[in-house]
Amino acid sequence: MMPVIRLNDATFADLKVIATWLDTDTPAETFSALVREKMDALGLERDVEDEASESVIDTDGDLAFDKAPGLTFTRILSARVNHDKAAKVNWAGLLVSVIGAVKAKGISGEKLVTELQVPAKAEAYTDEGYKFYADLGISVQGQSAQDAWKEVSRLAAKFSIPVEVRFQWRENLKAQHPGKIGLIRAGR
Repeated sequence: MMPVIRLNDATFADLKVIATWLDTDTPAETFSALVREKMDALGLERDVEDEASESVIDTDGDLAFDKAPGLTFTRILSARVNHDKAAKVNWAGLLVSVIGAVKAKGISGEKLVTELQVPAKAEAYTDEGYKFYADLGISVQGQSAQDAWKEVSRLAAKFSIPVEVRFQWRENLKAQHPGKIGLIRAGR
């Protein structure tokens, strides 16, 4: 079910004028164009893809994705990094495991922090959502599932680290595929 938005007459008239400038045919298209434009201006990305990500059913009956789907309201069931089972099975733990695999390639300290595209510090720091990982020697700020996967995927591709994640969407109406199990891979 799609949400209903109520507008006063003046705002709806303004929306029609904007629609002619944006060359859109419906109010929904106009709103979508305006939201995309504003998100781009703010440097924001959607947490859930606009169009459904391509998926196939794998041999276990899971949805396997070439491109990451919306990961909001998900939990990791199992993960492998460098063909080894990831120790802490959540999105933050997965990111830390992949950062550890990058460190194992001989990158540490400030150089490791500069390789990351998530907020990190080459020191013990625990304010503002940061957590210190003594084994890595760095502090990393917490990320949403979508942002954690984006960085995992980027690092896996850049450093040739195979990553495979089996996850489940929670039974939540706002989840992209409530109750379903998905599979995503990176660094292959």
